Amino acid sequence: MEKYESKTPATKGRSRGGRDDFRQNVKRTLANRVGLECSNPDCRAHTSGPQTDVSKALNVGVAAHITAAARRGPRFDPTLTDKERASASNGIWLCQTCAHMVDGDPVAYPAYLLRGWKAQAEHEAKGRLGKTKDRTKSRKDYVSTLKRTQKMRDDLHRDLLKTPQERMNLPRPANRRAKFAHDEIIVHRIDDDTYPDINPDRPGISPWFKLELLDFYHGGLHGIVAIEYVLIDSETRNWALLPYPLSDKEYPPRFEKTKVFVTVKIPWRYILHYDMRGDEYYNFPHLYCEFANAGEPYEGRGYFLLRDDKAYEFELPTETQIDLQALLSAADDPGHHTDG
Repeated sequence: MEKYESKTPATKGRSRGGRDDFRQNVKRTLANRVGLECSNPDCRAHTSGPQTDVSKALNVGVAAHITAAARRGPRFDPTLTDKERASASNGIWLCQTCAHMVDGDPVAYPAYLLRGWKAQAEHEAKGRLGKTKDRTKSRKDYVSTLKRTQKMRDDLHRDLLKTPQERMNLPRPANRRAKFAHDEIIVHRIDDDTYPDINPDRPGISPWFKLELLDFYHGGLHGIVAIEYVLIDSETRNWALLPYPLSDKEYPPRFEKTKVFVTVKIPWRYILHYDMRGDEYYNFPHLYCEFANAGEPYEGRGYFLLRDDKAYEFELPTETQIDLQALLSAADDPGHHTDG
């Protein structure tokens, strides 16, 4: 992590310690592209202001590496070149507190999440250009928002589900997905102008994508976005995501390798409109959402074991998820033991 005001030799390229540090102009660009605000959507702290000396300014911002500047650093990506590792595309502007937080817990703050933060912060900064900030929100506004989200909940329950008679005729037991009239939906960012084209080089999450329906939850829709592998330690019950290139490897007997559904939760408040008819590309429901959480329309992720017809009924606890290297290191440690 490099501070914007740093002027050490490391800012001129690769340092003596083998780090691919940002140049000063890259740091300045990262800061300015988000309006000198922290890119963490739960923070948005201002990172620059006046100092007592009228000729100087204070800066508490950090040009942070999304994937580490050196080996053994958090989220290090060996596939990047030195130039790519030190480029603006691998950087994110954060306050010092958030910079320490994301590097202190790289499992909780993976690279894709930081890229989402960055994309959302830049999108918001672009929308603020030349506009005054409205600091008022009345009680009437809160009531209006509450009524809108509850209406969205009721409307989607009515339109996405099969008829009551069809649901009564479902075989028992039936998985949670069987009650839906459609298996899939298309999720759009409300201001997307790329559909139906796909740009794989675009940073952050795609502005439109297909989502497989799983269930409703109290606050919105629960859907499936991917299938991945995990490795579960049968002794500690800790688990880690297993990158696809490593999924064919053999692991000690104490580890269970299995597939999981990657699930997401889209809250009612992020859904602004929907269309049940679809179009000539995808003739099933389309949802139009705010991508208001770090550039994503989600408020949470989950991992459901994919084993049999009850695969949707067991979700791996997030509190036992750890880094893959830490999971394997525990088994290699001869002094490691479990209670009981």
